[in-house]
Formats: sequence, C-alpha cells, structure tokens
Amino acid sequence: MASQSNWRRDDAGREWRGSSGERGRWRGSGRGRGFGETARGREGSWRSGGSVACGRGYVDSGRGHRSGRKSFERSQETAEEIEIRNEFRNNYNSWKRLIKSRPLSNDIRTIQILWQGALEILDGHDRDSKQMLARDLENDDFHGREHIRVILEMTTNTNGATIFLELVRPFLYVITHQALLDCLSIDTCVGDLYNFISGSNGSRAMPFFQRLMASLLETHKFADAISKENIERTMIAMSTCLRELVRREQRVLFHDDIPGIVTSLENSVGVVGVDRSSAAFSIIPSRTQELRGMIARANGLLYQEDQTQASGVSTTVIQSTYPRDIILPNGRHDNDKMDITDIRVLPTEDEIRSEAVEFLPSTDPDQPHFLMDSAARLLDTHFRLLRHDIFGELKSALGDLILTIEAQPSVLADSRLNLTDIRAHSYMNAYIANITFDHRRGLEVRFSFSPPAQLAKKSQRERRKWWEESKRLSEGVLLCLLSFNGTKCSPLFLTVTQKPKGLESDYSLVSRKTEAFITAKLATQSQQDFESLMLLNSLATEGVLIELPSVILATFTPILENLQYMQRLNRLPFRQWILPDRRGFGETATMDVPPPLYARGMRFTYSLKSILNDGAGEDLRIGTSRATANDAALIDEIERRTELDRGQSEALLAALQREFCHIQGPPGTGKSFLGVRLVKVLLDCRAAKLGPIIIVCYTNHALDQFLEHLIQSGIEKVIRVGGRSKSDILAGKNLRVVSQGENTTRSESGTLGATYAALKREGKSIQEVLLQLDGVNGHPSWKSVKGYLALKHPRIYMQFSRFDEDGYETVGGEPFDLWLKHNTELPPRLLAHQEAHTIEDLLEFASFNVHGLHHDEKLLVAKFLAEAARKDLVDELFESNKQTEEFRQTLKNVYSDIDRRVLQTADIIGVTTTGLATKISTLRHVNAKVIVCEEAGEVLESHMLSALLPSVEHVVSIGDHEQLRPSINNHNLSLESHSGAPYQLDRSQFERLSVGDPGRLRLPVAQLNIQRRMRPGISRFIKKIYPRLVDHDVTKALPNVVGMQENIFWLHHDNLQDNANGDETNKKSHSNTWEVEMTAALVRHIVRQGAYSSKDIAVLTPYSGQLQKLRLHMRKEFEIVLSDRDEEVLAKDGFIASDEELGSPTSNSTGDRKPLQKKNLSELLRIATVDNFQGEEAKVVIVSLMILRDGALKVVANWPATNAYRVVGINALLIVTRWACTKLSDAQNPANVFTNPVGTRARKLLAEKIVENVTSSWTTYNFHAIILKMACHAI
Repeated sequence: MASQSNWRRDDAGREWRGSSGERGRWRGSGRGRGFGETARGREGSWRSGGSVACGRGYVDSGRGHRSGRKSFERSQETAEEIEIRNEFRNNYNSWKRLIKSRPLSNDIRTIQILWQGALEILDGHDRDSKQMLARDLENDDFHGREHIRVILEMTTNTNGATIFLELVRPFLYVITHQALLDCLSIDTCVGDLYNFISGSNGSRAMPFFQRLMASLLETHKFADAISKENIERTMIAMSTCLRELVRREQRVLFHDDIPGIVTSLENSVGVVGVDRSSAAFSIIPSRTQELRGMIARANGLLYQEDQTQASGVSTTVIQSTYPRDIILPNGRHDNDKMDITDIRVLPTEDEIRSEAVEFLPSTDPDQPHFLMDSAARLLDTHFRLLRHDIFGELKSALGDLILTIEAQPSVLADSRLNLTDIRAHSYMNAYIANITFDHRRGLEVRFSFSPPAQLAKKSQRERRKWWEESKRLSEGVLLCLLSFNGTKCSPLFLTVTQKPKGLESDYSLVSRKTEAFITAKLATQSQQDFESLMLLNSLATEGVLIELPSVILATFTPILENLQYMQRLNRLPFRQWILPDRRGFGETATMDVPPPLYARGMRFTYSLKSILNDGAGEDLRIGTSRATANDAALIDEIERRTELDRGQSEALLAALQREFCHIQGPPGTGKSFLGVRLVKVLLDCRAAKLGPIIIVCYTNHALDQFLEHLIQSGIEKVIRVGGRSKSDILAGKNLRVVSQGENTTRSESGTLGATYAALKREGKSIQEVLLQLDGVNGHPSWKSVKGYLALKHPRIYMQFSRFDEDGYETVGGEPFDLWLKHNTELPPRLLAHQEAHTIEDLLEFASFNVHGLHHDEKLLVAKFLAEAARKDLVDELFESNKQTEEFRQTLKNVYSDIDRRVLQTADIIGVTTTGLATKISTLRHVNAKVIVCEEAGEVLESHMLSALLPSVEHVVSIGDHEQLRPSINNHNLSLESHSGAPYQLDRSQFERLSVGDPGRLRLPVAQLNIQRRMRPGISRFIKKIYPRLVDHDVTKALPNVVGMQENIFWLHHDNLQDNANGDETNKKSHSNTWEVEMTAALVRHIVRQGAYSSKDIAVLTPYSGQLQKLRLHMRKEFEIVLSDRDEEVLAKDGFIASDEELGSPTSNSTGDRKPLQKKNLSELLRIATVDNFQGEEAKVVIVSLMILRDGALKVVANWPATNAYRVVGINALLIVTRWACTKLSDAQNPANVFTNPVGTRARKLLAEKIVENVTSSWTTYNFHAIILKMACHAI
C-alpha cells in the first residue's frame, strides 16, 4: 500500500476529510461549494441548450407513450440561475477530467477525490449531472471502467483494512446510490456498469466482496460508535450491491464463492454486534434471505431442512395422514412448468388442447406442495390460482370448440358459436386485410369481418351510432382468431389497438355495409405467434374472430408478471407477518409486531400536532421506543385531545406502532376519517424521509373518495395514478397532467432524439419488408425473391441478370418474370419416363442451367424460392420489430423516469391495486416507505402481494373482513363452494391474517367500535356480528322517513318469482316482475313527498336478472345510472347492457328509451347490484331481494336511518354475515338483511337469531296494508 501522506483521517478512523476539514468534500474548480451543493440547493437548474433533435424534450409526432406531453423551451433565466447552472457545469467538468485520464498505480489521492466527488454529485441537486455521471463512467471514450477496476482489484496489506474500507466505502455508496438505481432513463448504463463489476460469471466481483467482508470483520474489533455506524452502513451498501448484481447478472448465482459470501454477510450481524434498533439488523437478514432464495432457485435446491423429502419434493401432510399423490407441473404441455417464472401468462395452443388436470396448489400451508420455501410457495400458489381464475374456464371452452371445428368445419360458418358460459362475441369471415407498422404502437393487423347481424338493416349513420355506444371491440379487449387449414384449427390471441368508427376511412367499422374492420396487435411478441400471423396473412386464411370482453389483459397481466418478478428475486417483504409461524405450546395467539424500521430509533417520535383539537397548544408526541400499541394512558390522551373516538384512538396508535397493521372498520365507524388523520400524522414525519405515502384501493371509486377526503383536509400535493377517475377534483392531479410540466434533462433530451430517429429509420425498413412480403404472398416476382437468391443461391441469381456476357441489357421486363411465364413443355418421350425430383435436385440443376427447367419444375422451384424468401423476410421483420420494441422501451424508460421525479415530489400517491402493478417499474423507484390500503377486505391476496414495493417499511390495511370478499370469476375456487375449500382464492390476506389459520399465530387487529350511521334499532341487528359495536348519540336523534308511517316495517306478498314453475336449466338469474313494479311505485311515492329527489335514491338487488328488469322498467320515467361494474355483470350474465343494443330489433320493446322530454320525472336514478354498491351512499336505498321459489313469505322492509329506506323480499332467510354488513354500509345511515341459500351451520344459527330479532321488534304489514297507508299519506 502506498504512503498515507496523500490522505487524511481523524484519530477515530472516520471518513476522509479534505484539507479544510470539510467532511468528504472535494472543492472543484476552486469554488466554495461541492459538486452537488449550491447556495440555494436548487434542483435541476442546469438545463441543456439543446439536443440532437429539437432541443428540450424533443418533439415527435409519434410520441405514443406520452401523448399530450409537450416540448418545454427554457424560460428566460435570471443572472443568478445562469450562475448556478454554470457552477454545476464547472464542478461536473472538473470531476469528469479525472476519468478522462488513465488511473496511475497506487494513486490513493485520485481514488479518494474521484469517488468522493462522484458521491457529492449524486448527493447534490442537479439531475443532468447525476445522469451524465453514469453515462460518462460507462463511456468507452473515457477511463471510468479502469478506475472501477482499480477499486475492485485493490488488495490489503497488514493492518491495511481500515485504509481499504476508507477507499472502498465511497465507491460502494456511489454504485448503490438511489440516484443511479432509481433513474430509469439511465438504467441501461447502470446495468453495463454492473456487468463490468461482475466480470465473467462474477469472477471480478466475488474476490472483491471476499476482501471487503474480511476487512469489515477485522476493523470492527477496534471500532468506536462512529466507525461502527460506518461499518453497518458499509454492510448495508454491500448487501445492496450484491443483490443488485445478481438481479442484473444471473450468471453470478452459479459462482462457487457466492454462498459463502452471503453466509459471511449474514453472520456479520452477530459478529459485529449490530444493535436491534439499527437498520442493519433488519435489512441485512432480509437481503441475505432473498439472496439465498435466488441461489437456491438457480441451483434447483428448493427445500428446507425440517421437511421430509423425496427427490426434492415434500411429502409432508399434516391435516391428513392418508397418502396422496402430488401432481407435479412438469412437461404435460409446453406451458406446464414447475417454475412460474417460465410460465407464459396467456395460454398456449398446446395448453388449450391439453386434457391434463391443471396443477392447482392449496392455499393451506399444511397441505403438500413441491416448493418448501414458504415465500416461494405463497407466490407460486397465488400466481397459479389467479391465472386459472382468469383462463381456466376459457381454456376449457376454447379447447372444446377447437375439437368441434376440427370434427365439423361447418361450425365456423355458424354465427352462434357456443363457448358455454364464457361471455364472448363472434365475428364471422374474418381475415387479415393488411399488416401495418405504427412507430408508437408497433406492428398492427387490420382484420376484416362480417358485421353483427343486427346491423344488417341499419343505415351507415345508425351503424356508426351503434358502434359508438356499444362497448364491443373496445381498445385493450382480448381477441382470439380461430383459423382452420383443412385439418387443424389453431387459436391466435390479439388485443384491440384501435376501434375506427369514423366515416373518413375506408377501413372502419362502418365504412362498408357488408364488411367491417378493426385494428389489433399480437397479445404476445413470441416468434411462434409472429410467424403464425404472417402465415395466415400469406395464405389469406379466413376464420372466426372471437371477442372476449371480460378479459382485459391490462387488468391482470401486470399482477401476474409482478408475482413472477418477486418469485425470480425471492422477494417478499414482511414475510414474517404474511406467513405466520406455528403457535407454540402456551404461546399467545397473536404476533408481536414491532414499529416500522424508520421509527425504531431511540429518539424517533410521531407528532400529532396536525390533528389536535388545540393545534396551537403543546404538541402530543409518541415515542415508539417508549410507548406500546396498548398504552391505555396514551390512548386516553389521544381521545381527549383529538376528534377521534376511543376505537379510532386505539387504531391510530396501533397503526403507528406496528409496521404491519390491520384495522377493522365495521359500517359507519369512520374508517376514512381515521385514515385521513393517520396520513396527516405520517406526513409530519419529515425527518424519517418516508417519501410519498401510497394510498392503494381496489376500486377507482373508493380511491377517488379517499383522495378527495385528503384534499378536503388540506393536503394538496396529491397525485392520482390511472386514467379511470371520475372525480373533477382530481382531474388536475392526475399523473399524466402533472408530469406534462416536468422538463427533460440534457441527457434525456439526447436519448429521446437519438431513439426517435433510430425508431423512424427502423420503421422505414419495416415498411419496405412489408412491401416485399406482399410481393411474396402473391405471384412470385423478381422483386420478392432477388434478395434471397443473391444471398442463398448466387449462381441462380447471376443467371437472371439483366445484362448478358457481352453487356447487352434484356428489355421487356425482369428476366426472372419472363422465365416464369415462358412455358417449356417436356418432350412426350421424356414425360412418360420422368422420375420425381426432389427440390434439392432441381436447385442443384438450376444452379448450372436454370433455363433448362421445364414448366412444372419451374413452378416447383419458384414456389420453393417464394416460400423460402417469405420465411427470411418474416424472420427479418421479427428482428426489426423486436428492435423497435427495444426503442419504445427506451422511450418509455425516459418518460417513466420523468413520472418518477414528479411522483417523488408528492405527499400522496393514489393508485388502484391494478394500477400499482401496471406502474410497478416506476413506483418501485419512488422509494415510498408507507402504504395505506383501503377496502383491504375486498383485495385478492395476489393483488396485495403485488403491491408490496421493495422500499416499503410500513403497511396499514383498513377494511372489514365481515363485509364483501374479493370478487373472482371461477366459483370452483371460492371458499363458498365445496370444491373451492382447498383454494379459497376469494379469501383476502386481510381476512386470512385477521382471523388466523388453525394452529398459527394471528395478526393483531385494531377494531373501530363506535358507529354514527344506523339507528340503534338497526345496529342491534349487526351487533350479532360486532359484539363491541357502540351507538353514538347522534344515531338516537335521526329524523323519521318522510312519506312512511313507520321507520321500520315488513310487508308480506305472495307473488312468485318469474318462471317459478318453469324450466330453469338455462336461466341466468332470478327476477320478479311484481317486485319490479312495486319498487317503481315506491320510488314514485317517495319522490312525490318533495323531501327527496330521485338522485337521492338508489335501487339495489342482488340478482342481475332483477337488475335488468328494474332498469328496463324504470328507464321509462328516470334517467338510469349504472356503474361500469354492473354493466359488466349484465353483459357477463347474458343481459345486453348497451342502450343501443337494447334498442335493436331483437331486443325487448319494453327496453326502448323514452325521449327525455316525455319523462314523468327527468332526474337521475342509481340502480345497482348489492355487491357493486359497496362504498357508495344515498339518502334513500330501496333493495329488491329475491329468494322466491315456493311462493312463501315475501317481505318489503323499510329500514330508515337518516332517511334510508329499503325494500327487501325475503324467503327462507339464511344470513351471510358479509352480505348483511355490506348493506349496512351502503347508504348514509343504512342497514339491511340479505339472503343466501348457501351457508355454514354457524351462519344459519346467526340467521335464525336475526329473524327472531326482526320479527319480534318490527311491525309486519301485508301488501294491502302498506298500500292503504301509502295512499292515505299521498292523499
């Protein structure tokens, strides 16, 4: 090691200091500030004067990833801004000069200045400098890699460990700096740097880590408090670097030394004596666990020691001792993989045809599974179950249909193709009209097909209106093209990219009466699908185009792909709480959850000042090291000094004290109110650098409501992610809108310009290849085959030259075309004795004398050449298209990084679970530490797992597992069905952990217990479910319902359900016409009282059949409002949801919409199914409920609470608790009873108690009595 004279350290061995004693700062260009510091600390002030294209932002007409993003010219700069910008530039250029020179041997001073200077730049505020640093380190014109090599190959001498660490530490901090790892626009450059650090299969990185680990263990023996903190920070940086390395360079996982390095790093926590409150105590074990899992996956070691093994597969069965065979997913078809990361999301043709039983693992952790790592098993299970829920029934239906078509090809001409219970629309005579390229969307296919039969007699204007109002063929919908080649029927999946409805194009849905056109693209970019598409195009094959409107890839593909990503990295945050251990003998039933990692410091406190009643008074602070989640005195203080009630105060303290917290909120107990206060407290933790708080909801409606509450409370820095918001308040806070005001950096402008130019060039090449393919697909021509001949058969190519040996040029056309037209007959005597020649023989002959071939031989050779040329062109097109996909990904990365920067400035990021998965690549780099999940009881566990970002340290889930469960498609996977008991896919993580599994620890749940919504007479009903529920005083002074004699009553009627005595085998849903008419009469009566308008009323029913009848009947008088989810329900159950479709010649005439001016009451009326009204409110709610088979008791009940009125038909009452509670939360102060013929014995007993309660407490009326009372009142 060189002399220490060129570097300095203090007596304690702390970080290097410059000559002025300034900690770790090199003064560039003689100015008084470091690389990233300015007097004002202004971020991003230095802007480039231009780029390779159009200056700032680079304007391109095809900017599809950021439609509407404009180019921003630099505004007039002040003198101070110019000075700051020049200072940034001078500082950076001073540092850059270091990597322009080769490193010298033993030049410690340069090592110190280089990496400490780089760290200063990354810690600074100039985005251009940060991005250019990564690019310049990786630039081949400079010597950045050589300087990195010096660090990686440095060795330590005796007693040199401290010096080694002092030199290496800044380098580690640089390559693991969030400014590099989180910046998507330079991700490729960062990846190249890690590739260099790795060396061949880790040959450069592993020895470096071994030396680093040895130095850390040596220096800790003599470390004081400050140097020990540096050691822990270095250990964390090492774990980050190692994890990032194996994520980017998978081959490192096979290096012989990596298991030992990971073990040493894991053991170092105990050796160094890391404090339990330290970040290293939690981070390093978590990282090493991930690394161990990745190593095990790479080497196929998926086991754990405490399990019985048989050939690497667990045979342990706890609940049952009867031996069972485990059906392993391994090769039964081409998509049957043991590793879910190898499974293609969309079903393959081989998978659709397969009759093998699909491997569906149980969610019960005590049942057999071939994966022994509990986290890997959990991700595997939910990936497989969610995928089966989406595609299971579709695969079966398509498989049956394919076999039917192959047996009876005439089925393809039947416009009523049967996909059993799968919602689908089929379009006949479909073929590929042409293939085009759009540089924003890529390669697209324009399909021609016969329009739906109901449009045959409509005018062009009527057809246009029909398509505009219909949701058919909407963008993003999945299509399946079934084609038949004479022996085999094959499926091909695509998605709609454009729905042309205008008259200006010749290729739209309405431009021709007998032919319609739609534009789509392949759903996957696999070469097999690509070649199949091109073959269908070349053969002009006709088939049937099947639309699957309930399958929107964008709603589930991101979830499945993120589960695969997590499995690949063995990453599952909070696994110790998500996968609870077995409960030991005498152990408490609940887990002891510590505070969040960011809050474990001895000095950390939460401030409640923002939610105190006496905001100007003394602050109320909660120290996590001193308080507990059950601190009664502190809860008393919170209740006394805030607007929170007792239950809310308990829940707030629990949320702050537990890193993984569940809060159960029964109806009317103020879940959102508490959520807003919790968020305000967390926002005050500026010192903890929490980043934006992410608010996650399952539905857009719930998300909009919660974000609006936050804004109304004074929180303005809110960004809403996703385009399906219906809130005017949030319109200006949408990410797409906000990010339009963000400038690009100089580096980004250059990347955009260069990439758009390259994309444009590649697009022109693709257009040329498409033209050549059109030539090959028809009659072979010289233009279409000359390229192939010149490359593969040059001798034949030369014989078709336009110039002969004497230089004379052939006129009248291309020689190849003339040769093909000329018919050379074989002599009769040779014809009779001609032997069949192979194409190889003919090509060999043609290479010497192509003109000696006779007519049939010419055609055979020409056909072969055309097909061979086509395959070459298709392969060239595939590679070019793949290149354009990479270009678009580069553009997407730049725009995503702009989004990331915008999101990092927010206080709140609001997103749905699906939206989070869609934006996961961006949100993963925002460094958010807190997630608050609303309506958590309705979120599938797969969605919740996907939402756990790697940076998150605190998760608060607010919901109620006694209300609605998550919605799934396949009832056979539901815990409500006998066959679904092993899977329980619709059991949320919130319910699973709150209720607990037998024999395992349960997550503690804070329950809100004071309700302000229901009258005491109504709340008494749900206290069977919530024994701790208390009525607030405001519920005892609610006004009576206007227009009704009783606030609570029941009504008998004996009118049977529709088709009660008929054949119901094909019946989609229940309906009762009498209740429809009765409900409409009640709505009219209530509106006529003058106290309520129809927009204050909601009409509910649990059945889609009744919903459709209510809609058709009541639209005569009201403007009906249906949610998107209910329209999907109607369509899924075979009830046409489109107004225009309802008005078609084939529809029921009672559904025809009346003109608005002829309506009796021209106001909005909300009707909905019971489940889809969850989370919404109305003053008056009328529910038509039907279990009507035997003509027994029919009841209409009026259950008001702050003017809530409901109509309920009840027969053979069996209460399902979550349905009951769902209705309790719908109106502003509602309550209701629901029936369900399926229920456990416990639920039946609960139902009997409720019926007894209702019948003994509330007045019961028959039909005539209530009509007379209503008539009397009306008079």
